[in-house]
Amino acid sequence: MKRKILFVMESLGIGGAEKSLLTILSMLDYQKYDVDLFLFRTDGELMEFLPSEVKVLKASENYHIFSKNRKMAPLRFLKKLDFKRAYHSLLYLIKCWHAQNAKKLYIGWEHVKVMFDEINQFYDTSVAFLERKTIYFNSDKVKAKHKIGFVHNDYSTYAYDYEQDKKYFKDYQKIATVSQHCQEVLEKIFPEYRGKFVVIKNMVSKKVIQQMAEEKLELLKEKTTIVTVGRLVKQKGMDRVITICKKLIEQGYFVKWYVIGAGPEEKDLQKKIREKGLQDIFILVGAQKNPYPWMRNCDIYVQPSRFEGFGITVCEAKALAKPMVVSDIPEFREQILDGVNGYIAKNDEMMYDKIVELIENKKGMREQFITFLEKDESIENKEELKKLCEILEERE
Repeated sequence: MKRKILFVMESLGIGGAEKSLLTILSMLDYQKYDVDLFLFRTDGELMEFLPSEVKVLKASENYHIFSKNRKMAPLRFLKKLDFKRAYHSLLYLIKCWHAQNAKKLYIGWEHVKVMFDEINQFYDTSVAFLERKTIYFNSDKVKAKHKIGFVHNDYSTYAYDYEQDKKYFKDYQKIATVSQHCQEVLEKIFPEYRGKFVVIKNMVSKKVIQQMAEEKLELLKEKTTIVTVGRLVKQKGMDRVITICKKLIEQGYFVKWYVIGAGPEEKDLQKKIREKGLQDIFILVGAQKNPYPWMRNCDIYVQPSRFEGFGITVCEAKALAKPMVVSDIPEFREQILDGVNGYIAKNDEMMYDKIVELIENKKGMREQFITFLEKDESIENKEELKKLCEILEERE
């Protein structure tokens, strides 16, 4: 008899956790598992890539009333004579007005959860695939014999709510995180749950990435093409590489640098690009449903993140055998062997120097990195899928 599995996720937009979940769903054995996927929102760019075997469960209409326009939600619930949800949506707004910005991701779950209906099915295992709200939802609204949570970020890098997470973590048999460093951070913050934490790294399908990368794309080839993929947020360090790009141009290197991604920092980054006169050199392409043709067509891949949970774009660049330079953070040190399959840069000056080395040394280090990565079989993360399936199949 098939095991009944539920995955809970906010959406299937473009993001590392979302792509990892999609990879997992594409690799599961549907002779063994009957899989449902509950999504808070079903408008994500990756929805079309879902395997046909996965049944999508949608959030209730009441949640969509709340999430579509939270300021108007109390009035709309009043018009429906739904006084309970009108009350809770109003209290949510009041808490938002008074909350510290640093803790905004934790505001008012006790009010938000009222907008959801319970899932009226029983599962062998339910998997909350993202920290915070999906973990809370899986705990409060899902009936399952075993519950698994995922944390995709370094907890020490944002203002977590210890008491709230401690309360919900107790409902979980296992809490998976995506790197050894992230596990060590969780064990330090939540020593009482040390035995629950396991590492299951984000997964990519080399075959799928390579197939998607074949989509036709023409990039200017008389210049060295550099690509960076990531959301336009401070965490990803896009501001750092604008300065590095300016220095490359000043030193006479002919480059074209494309950044794939969108986010709240876009206006500030565009201003900095204009100030440095790089409008035709450093290009913010925007979010792309399929970033892999851009990655495949670049000469050098650069990831300047200040911190990550795992850094799935580095894994994807490895799958496409791209010479790369990455920032020196623990998660990248778990993926890159400095000088073997890429360069790790301890600071911006070193990042500039390593990029220059790859520009000038096309027949040397670039080809050495490519040769190594083309033979690297670790990228598929088959062991990670095996670890996940073992947890899914636990019966006690």
